[in-house]
Amino acid sequence: MGVYPAPPWFACSFLSPVSFLLLWLLQCVVPNCQWQIRLYTITSLTYSEVIFHQHAVTTVRDVLMTLTDQAVDPNDENSNYQGFPYHMRIDLACKTQGLSMEAVRGAFFSGLKVIITVVYKGAVISTRQKTERLQISMTGAVILTDDECSSEICAIAWVTPLPIINGTVVYEAFVLDNGVGPQIAEKRFPLNVHGFMRVNEETQVLESSIGDKIKDFNPLLLMNSPSRPLWFTHDVSPVLILGGVTDLKVILISATEFDKISAIEVSIDSCWIGSLWCPQKAFSATIIDAISTQSVLFIRQNQLVYYFTGNFTLLPLTAKPSKLWTRGLVSLCVEKLVPVPYPSSGEENLFVFGTGAHKGVIFLGRVRDGEVEFTEIRDSNLKRPCVYLKSTCIVHWATYSKSDVVHLLVEAPEASGDFTLISYSFKAKSFRYVYDFPDFLPKDKNKGYVMLLGTEEYTTTPFRPKGLAYNPISQLLFVWGNGLFMSFDAGHTFLYIPAPKDISIKYFAQSFRGEFIFVTDSEEVWYSSEGSSLLQCLRPSKAWNVFLNLQKLKKDKNYADKEALVTIFFDNKQVLQELVYIQHPGTTGILLKRKFPLAEILAYLKFSDTPYERKSMTDPTYIKFTQFCPFVKYWLMELPLPQTYSRIQHYDADHPEIVENTMFHRSVSLIAYQGLVYQLLWLHAGYNRPYGDPVHDPTWRWWKNKATYADYYFYVASNRHSSRGIFIEMHRNKKIYNLQPGGTLVDKIYMDKHTSYDFSIYLSISDSTETVERSLERSLDAVWLTTSISDADYVSVKLIRHELISRGVVYYEAKIQDRGHYGTQSLSGEDLKVISILLKVVNAETSCSQLTDEGLRIQGSHMLPVYVGCPPGKRLAFDITYTLKYTTDENKRHFDCIVPDPEMPCFYYEDIFHPFFLIQDLVSGESGPFLGAYTFKVIGGGPYSLANIRYFSGKEITIYNTDNSTKPSSRIWMVSDRLGKPKVTKKGFTIFQGTSNNIMWICDTNSPCADILAVGVQAPDYYFVIEVSNRGVDDSTYCDYALKFVIHVHGLPLSPWRAFLYASVTFSVLWAILLFYIFFRCTGRWMHSKMKLVISKFKPASYDSESVYTGSEGSISQERLQMVRGQKLGIKDDSSTQLPQSSYPASN
Repeated sequence: MGVYPAPPWFACSFLSPVSFLLLWLLQCVVPNCQWQIRLYTITSLTYSEVIFHQHAVTTVRDVLMTLTDQAVDPNDENSNYQGFPYHMRIDLACKTQGLSMEAVRGAFFSGLKVIITVVYKGAVISTRQKTERLQISMTGAVILTDDECSSEICAIAWVTPLPIINGTVVYEAFVLDNGVGPQIAEKRFPLNVHGFMRVNEETQVLESSIGDKIKDFNPLLLMNSPSRPLWFTHDVSPVLILGGVTDLKVILISATEFDKISAIEVSIDSCWIGSLWCPQKAFSATIIDAISTQSVLFIRQNQLVYYFTGNFTLLPLTAKPSKLWTRGLVSLCVEKLVPVPYPSSGEENLFVFGTGAHKGVIFLGRVRDGEVEFTEIRDSNLKRPCVYLKSTCIVHWATYSKSDVVHLLVEAPEASGDFTLISYSFKAKSFRYVYDFPDFLPKDKNKGYVMLLGTEEYTTTPFRPKGLAYNPISQLLFVWGNGLFMSFDAGHTFLYIPAPKDISIKYFAQSFRGEFIFVTDSEEVWYSSEGSSLLQCLRPSKAWNVFLNLQKLKKDKNYADKEALVTIFFDNKQVLQELVYIQHPGTTGILLKRKFPLAEILAYLKFSDTPYERKSMTDPTYIKFTQFCPFVKYWLMELPLPQTYSRIQHYDADHPEIVENTMFHRSVSLIAYQGLVYQLLWLHAGYNRPYGDPVHDPTWRWWKNKATYADYYFYVASNRHSSRGIFIEMHRNKKIYNLQPGGTLVDKIYMDKHTSYDFSIYLSISDSTETVERSLERSLDAVWLTTSISDADYVSVKLIRHELISRGVVYYEAKIQDRGHYGTQSLSGEDLKVISILLKVVNAETSCSQLTDEGLRIQGSHMLPVYVGCPPGKRLAFDITYTLKYTTDENKRHFDCIVPDPEMPCFYYEDIFHPFFLIQDLVSGESGPFLGAYTFKVIGGGPYSLANIRYFSGKEITIYNTDNSTKPSSRIWMVSDRLGKPKVTKKGFTIFQGTSNNIMWICDTNSPCADILAVGVQAPDYYFVIEVSNRGVDDSTYCDYALKFVIHVHGLPLSPWRAFLYASVTFSVLWAILLFYIFFRCTGRWMHSKMKLVISKFKPASYDSESVYTGSEGSISQERLQMVRGQKLGIKDDSSTQLPQSSYPASN
């Protein structure tokens, strides 16, 4: 019987049970500690501040080659064991290093395990990289670090690989525990590739490629400097930059959303001389505008614009990395840059506005594959916006929608109004008038929104709009300035959102999930949400002062009396963050990032502004507060499995088990861990085979050859005899298809045709901890759930209300369903229609919050993006397994090739071909038959081998697959008579439906497979390239399934002419042999005698010394013999020459 390995905690058995229990009790509560991640290179194990290296490490395979008794096989054709450039080291950050080390040890001894989930953001260029949502969870491997301490087991940390993949450079890691031991809040870490670095050739040290790094930049910042907006492409920009450092060509740069900040003095020429056509008031070295995209940085200094392309080898860029800043639009006098904060149609955009002599000129900058191109916005007649308005004008702002429409905010005093909204269509290349804004701000009547219908009253305050903001999800258009307007219909109708006091907005920021903030010229921070008419000033406010004083009592060093806002923005998790410059008494100022306490400020604002009533109670300890929220708590039930709708593909990876007594990981196990994770993601990326595997899982091919020996490997590991002291459990590295909802809605919903998303929302007005009097303050009649849809033509929302009076609960059955009106078929994850659905409890706006581990969280409303179209992660595959089985059953036989290929089985030409196809869901793991309509085309082929395949032209495809050809007898295949007369497309291609698919190979005379010569004694064979597509013929889905695969057909017959030729030659040869045989048998004796006679005539006579010849015949014979001999010797026959007489005596 084998000895099984002890559990990990058993390695610490040298501790006495009492000391172990005390240590566990002491460390169960970790005082004010947070997770932290540090990066180390895999090759030198040195600390790295940024992710720059993007190439795989090939030395991992050499280590795995030494694992002789493990499930891994580096020589397998389905393996690619390499490594990633970096490790992630995870530990705890407490107040001091000593507390941190103690907290980590206590967490380890209490059984805590660290789980790191890396989430990959989508790429801009999805046409080169399949659209997908991907994440991988890894278990931390425990190591002993080199840090010195007085304990026998010193500093402990957890290590995992940092897996990076092609196509994206934006990652985020979530660190959480297994729920055992001390409870530490989950934390998010943005981990992005920093492509604006380079390796110094002399020192081999990383340095900035865009300028010189400033070591101590805090003294360069000023307390009275104005804040500025942070502009970047949402979700895809790995590096963020921020200008505005006074009189210095310095930008702040970060690849971690400003968790770590660097200052760079950019290497640009700061020379600009004002002129009459481009005047400037004063020269300044300040970088005024700064925009970051996925691969390119843009900055503006004075009237000059520069851009720099980063070094991102993970992206499919056609542009080479820049060595110097490139100046763009050299001949343009630039006034400002305006960002487009979301990608569109595989590219990123920004606007460049002209000034001086170029006032009213606007360029659209496009970034595609790293290439930068600027296009001036003009109509088909080359008219600019001002010419279209027939007025001198100033273009203040522009927005770009995903429908290739640009909205321009134009100030044209000579037009119908001072400020006008016009649109420009790139498809039509034309301008269009949209809206004239009123000259004055409407009056606020304390009724919420003011709809601009022309009948409203106005104040005496002139309206001065400054900019536009567009949300592509909710399709809301904002116009901001000294007032805020909002439009639901692309600017045709506007609503005025009144502010409680005069404001002048400086910049505007959105979360794209329904929330937005803006900063005024006086550095006030305001907040609101879509669907709400309430604007609230967050800072300065009474609520902010109370919160700040509480932080001072807690001695939080992130807050101080002297603070200056640098910028405020929503991160990629839609959390409001701010970058502030603070200065404590007696110290120099520092720049730091902190989470803005939005929920806390809103809660106190609601509490302080609500009237209260004093009552005398018999219990002196009773304090009564007015209840603002209409419900006590809410929860979600009957939630479906999230992956089907969120389309997130999830993988689990686990480190190798240590079978040695130490139980701590070393370099060998960490390198093996790298190889396992790399192999797992490599299988995922390569899972695009047109043939469907027998098991629908990317990891099936990884372990299929080793699964038989799993028990043996476990037996060896149980006896601690595994090579290199580690044991790789193959089934711990897998793809997960059944993630549980966790009581929350998915962050995004993807819907195919007529699909629905069902769930229930429960709202309770009572709590078990409340008294009866408190619970009676609320009523079920006051709890109502409402919904609003940005585009109700495509999606419907159905809410059914139920009341459980005895339990004080209201619950709604919610059903979100696609209407089936999106009339576009597209590839998986492409051309999706985005619609926002807002679920909101009436009167819960800014009134309801929930206390979580991360602080207060606003509740009562939720915006849910819905993407209508073909969801990512779906594909069509050729079901080779069922096709072979069904074809064999129907034809009562199956003739495979002489040399079978398990990856590509052969089909016999004379048999009817019955192809079947699968719809494979790579996210949920579902795989079922495709029952929709499709067309079947042969688009290429070649005889004998795959190397001879030639793809047909479009005209040839029509000729070989339809009867609509001017070239007769060209069909390669036809439908069997069993199906009757099939349906065809307008071009004549046959339409198959579901599993009705009987195909006969005919290879007509003029088809490419008609006249194939046989090689040796084998019948001709041919490789057909098949294309199956449902585009334009299938109305059951929004997906455009296009599958190309190769089938091998053998046993092709010869063409009639060649068959006749071969038969004629064969019969001719046979008849010739037969006739010759008959002739030989009939005349054989006679011919034999004649041949002997002829041969005898040429045969020389044989004689010896005893022979005597007499008579005339003997003399004649002697003469003939001499003649023959003379002819053979070349002697001329002369009649005068006498033959010598014989020496033999004559006969009597």
